[in-house]
Amino acid sequence: MMFAAVMSVTSVASATELSTPVSIEQVGKMKFKVIAEPKSNLIIIIYDHDNNILYNELLSNQKLFSFSDLADGKYRIEVLNSRKKLVQSKSFNIQTEVKRDLVAIQ
Repeated sequence: MMFAAVMSVTSVASATELSTPVSIEQVGKMKFKVIAEPKSNLIIIIYDHDNNILYNELLSNQKLFSFSDLADGKYRIEVLNSRKKLVQSKSFNIQTEVKRDLVAIQ
């Protein structure tokens, strides 16, 4: 049996997002890189579907997140400024797919 985790991404964008000092980029199947301008004093928070905080940290420059250890479900990354206002958000789903193949052996 082969198991493959698939992560789909949904961006939540606003007009102010175009000039924000941060970007959230998917790099690989189960990874996101969050890049901030130096000295931007941003807070990154990762939530699960039930709005439980899984991760909370002050972002200094950039950080790579691997989500391969998370269970299937819906998640959200939020980046807040120092006044706790939302700067950018990205939602994603993790879904495991099971593939079965029949291979004849001679």
